[in-house]
Amino acid sequence: MLEHLPLHTPGQLQSGRCIVSACCLLLSLALSTASQAAESCPDGRDLLLINGTILTMDSQDSTVTSVRIRHQHIITVGAAVDPATACVQVVDLGGRTVIPGLIDSHTHFVRTAQAPGPFIAGLEAATSIRELQAALAAAANKAEAGEWLAAIGGFTPRQFAERRLPTRQELSQAVPNNPVYMQVGYSTRGITNDAGIRVLKAAGLQVADDGAIPPDGAGLTFVLRSTNDERMQRRFPDYMNYAVSLGLTTVVDHACCDWLGAHLTAADRPDLRIAESFWRAGKLPLRLRIQYDHRDTRDQSDIHSLTARLANATYGLGDDMYKAVRLGEQVIAAGATDQEILAVFQRAAAAGWPLSQHTIKQDEIERYLRIMEQVAATTPLRSLRWTLEHVFEITPEQIKRLNAIGVSVRVQDHDYIRNDYSSWNVGPPYRSLLASGIRMGAGTDGGVVGPLNPWLSIYYMLTGKDASGALINPGQQIDRKTALRLYTIDNAWFNFEEKQYGSIEAGKFADLVVLDRAYLDVGDEEIKHIKPVLTMVGGRVVHAMPPFGMLKQ
Repeated sequence: MLEHLPLHTPGQLQSGRCIVSACCLLLSLALSTASQAAESCPDGRDLLLINGTILTMDSQDSTVTSVRIRHQHIITVGAAVDPATACVQVVDLGGRTVIPGLIDSHTHFVRTAQAPGPFIAGLEAATSIRELQAALAAAANKAEAGEWLAAIGGFTPRQFAERRLPTRQELSQAVPNNPVYMQVGYSTRGITNDAGIRVLKAAGLQVADDGAIPPDGAGLTFVLRSTNDERMQRRFPDYMNYAVSLGLTTVVDHACCDWLGAHLTAADRPDLRIAESFWRAGKLPLRLRIQYDHRDTRDQSDIHSLTARLANATYGLGDDMYKAVRLGEQVIAAGATDQEILAVFQRAAAAGWPLSQHTIKQDEIERYLRIMEQVAATTPLRSLRWTLEHVFEITPEQIKRLNAIGVSVRVQDHDYIRNDYSSWNVGPPYRSLLASGIRMGAGTDGGVVGPLNPWLSIYYMLTGKDASGALINPGQQIDRKTALRLYTIDNAWFNFEEKQYGSIEAGKFADLVVLDRAYLDVGDEEIKHIKPVLTMVGGRVVHAMPPFGMLKQ
């Protein structure tokens, strides 16, 4: 419940300048006034947002100027309300744009939230080595002695004006006392600073004099093992706060898995313990949706297998803040045969679970499409809202076949931070997919393959340009409202939550975001720099900047 600020009386405002006796009298009056207000508004005040450009994303694509919130829910949208109405706190939006809370349908949120070292908040937005150095230095101020600062993917050298990674000397200049590790995507080729060279050499690991770490995974593994529960507990809320500062109110996490190229044991890998500790303590500022991945197990009799999950888990178990919603993006270990995959898919379909499958290249898409067609021959899939993920190289013929069996797609923005190790053709074909009529949602795949910042993803969908500004996906650009819809109501649909979230409508949870600039009107390059000034999750203010800072309790 949002605890609204009470209105101040003139006596309260003047009390600080009164003599002691007058202050006491005014305090008595103030307490009396507050008591009367509590009696007249026993359930607290509604929050009334007025004078906004509110993009509701409802089925009529309505734009309204006001919304009224009571506790967790929206009660009216666009209705005329007298600001003097009792039990209402009025917030003038000053014409600012309001959107539904953004939903990221494909992340590795929990893994990134538990990476080593303090979260490097400015990494994704850095446009030069100098800005990167500033972001690293700010993160280092939060680090313990000897603690690693790790940037494992989520960025590209192309985003920097210099079009390169920082040198060992530049990293050492920014962070002289702590070891630093930077890795582009899943390449496992790292760069470190002077302190990192000393630590790695002392551990007997290979590192070049220029700070280059070889792509054997040993350096990455060592860095990943440097963290502990206490450090992860400290980093986790920073990452959540960063997410809501971007306007994200729901993220779908894959509840898995190792960093590719690392050599970790099961005990070393990120799991859900810390996320669940914040949930149980009521400290999640955003909604976390879990999608169970089973890529490590081929033998389906193993206790960790999808078969065991289906026998012992309940779909939809959880609450409004934390809930299990899907299986995937992989449900069986690499190397499984088509028949083994088919058996697993059939079990999931028979149990009524939504399922998502990782597919990037054309032949990979073809393989899983054929298997899903076999499942659909005996079990209808349309109502289960199954998806293929990524689909960078999907063909028109494959799109047609997906539509025929009722399987949808969810796309991500890997190519915004495309790098020398990106092995697929540029995509996804956003416009072609939408023109086909197929159901589609959007996500970032943050934070190794893509940045978590959804505005960078939306920029890529609108322009076809990567982080360097180069046009790499021509002819597949989409319009702004469509992109926003993919990140709101369309993503809610994949979670079977379109009646609760995803649009600003009466009866839905009050998940909404006030932006610092007019999304529909600013130039394309400004899209990357959009910053929410207010984020609400279920009527609770979880992020607030001036002039709305007083709403954060």
